[in-house]
Amino acid sequence: MRVLMFAEPADRIDVRLRVHSGAAFDPQGKEGLMCLLSDAIFPNQASRDFFTDLGGSLQVTCNYDYIEIAASSNQQGFLTMLETLAAAVSTPTLDKDVTAAIKAEAVKRAAELEKQPAYAADIAAASHLLGTFPYGRPANGTPATIEKIDFADLRFAYGRFFGADNATLSLSGRYESELAYRAVRRFFGAWKKSDGRVPSTFRQPDPPETAMKTVASPVAGTGELRMAARGIARNAREYPASLVAAKVVEARLKAASPADKRDLVSVANNANILPGTFVIRFSDIGRPASSDTTAKPVELNEVVPKALGDRISQAEFDAAKRLVLAERGLIDKTILWIDVDTYGLRSAKAEADAFTAVSLGDVQAFVDKLRGTPMASLMMFTPKQETAEN
Repeated sequence: MRVLMFAEPADRIDVRLRVHSGAAFDPQGKEGLMCLLSDAIFPNQASRDFFTDLGGSLQVTCNYDYIEIAASSNQQGFLTMLETLAAAVSTPTLDKDVTAAIKAEAVKRAAELEKQPAYAADIAAASHLLGTFPYGRPANGTPATIEKIDFADLRFAYGRFFGADNATLSLSGRYESELAYRAVRRFFGAWKKSDGRVPSTFRQPDPPETAMKTVASPVAGTGELRMAARGIARNAREYPASLVAAKVVEARLKAASPADKRDLVSVANNANILPGTFVIRFSDIGRPASSDTTAKPVELNEVVPKALGDRISQAEFDAAKRLVLAERGLIDKTILWIDVDTYGLRSAKAEADAFTAVSLGDVQAFVDKLRGTPMASLMMFTPKQETAEN
């Protein structure tokens, strides 16, 4: 396990423990497995509230690329926090009772998510674009796939992925570095290695169908439109340019939208360990339940090619780059350092330099490439007089 130590003047001490495998490794038909495993580390409210008693907090994140535990405490509770965290990851309780309890909560969360049109459209668009490729399947799973998971699946996933040799730990705050290092070696020494770090290699998806696909919305009278293309990997040279490009395209689409709809337009550049997605999102599209059901999509299909086709001006580039750099400046530096391990980056400094150096030519080249990439389009809508179907 790699250990990163940062000295900060704050009295609170923050710890991040990231396991570099996520929901991309969920077996087909048992989507939600890795996120369920993340729930099992601190399976009940009492175990999570313990960190509040230490003057800090606990947050567990699961996505396609990793599972991360972010914990904090005051200085007095620092060693107790480390010991508690180490015990939780090295000897989790993965039995039938714990599995049943966390499955029930996960099923409830997944069912609630599926009722949200924006989430449902994102998942449907990803599936339309990528099929059974990992990023085309929901990281949180569905109620049906979660129900298929049992405690043996959790134990297998834990043994395969959740080991010290597949993790990075960071410490940030005011503490004695020598004491902290000895504590980490002592408390985490019993954490076994995984079965061997599994490379993220999957069969690449076939080119998507480019014809508009229409699916039912979970909320009648509310429409969602997605236009999605294959993107790039997080460690790609074009990554900084792709983020700036997303800001440029989003600004253009907002400017072309009615004032009261601009907040419902967004562009997501999802860069993962493997090439992810570039998604244009129009949310809450109210469309009359009449025979004229194609008017709105046709209008949007005219706006999007223009947003991707017009040459980028210097002013657009400068404004978008400022936004990207400002957002990056808000990211905790420990996250950027841990990202080096997760995504196989050269270094945190090298990536920071790449963001500073990104040019208008780089961004235009990315947009030109994107424009030539097959794009999957999906409309999610159910007229009000119809009943939304799953």
